[in-house]
Amino acid sequence: MSLTHTRVQRLAVLACMSALAFVLMLFEFPVIPVVSYLKMDFSDLPVLIATWLYGPVAGIIVAAIKCLLHGLMYGMSVGELLGVLSNLLSSMSLLLPFAWFLRRGKGSLKRRLFFGGLWATVALTVVMSLLNYFILTPAYMALWGWKPSLPLPELVAIGVVPFNLIKGILLSLIFGFLAWSLRDWVAARLDR
Repeated sequence: MSLTHTRVQRLAVLACMSALAFVLMLFEFPVIPVVSYLKMDFSDLPVLIATWLYGPVAGIIVAAIKCLLHGLMYGMSVGELLGVLSNLLSSMSLLLPFAWFLRRGKGSLKRRLFFGGLWATVALTVVMSLLNYFILTPAYMALWGWKPSLPLPELVAIGVVPFNLIKGILLSLIFGFLAWSLRDWVAARLDR
């Protein structure tokens, strides 16, 4: 395959993954009633697939494009920008540990997927809990005069932490299943 063909193929795959991630982002649902504003979606699956295929930069590009498209569709209000930024940071905190374990981890693919999923879930939970405690929730409170029914530390402990644990575990399991199922097909096409 020529270098031009490879670049075009990579660009096409990233465009398809970005479009799929954007569409999946539209199908969101609340998981924890206390923090019903935090919604689960599966838009990080194409991000993780792009990361697996082409590395962390490709995953970040797909995540950025899906967030940009979401922002363009729903408007660029301050609230939307906060939501898009938190989604991008969430995607990055999930994909970076996966990328490290998939590229540099030791052992079989199954082992790398397990530890990648474990550390991705931990990173997602820690990063998003800290962001919600120090930046995101206070920003929403200041912008709209929102007063949560629980003190902020409790809200993070019983809402944000469990939400991100559930999200990380679900995405890790589904991505692990997809990667395991497609491993031979991907290896044949990417010469791995």
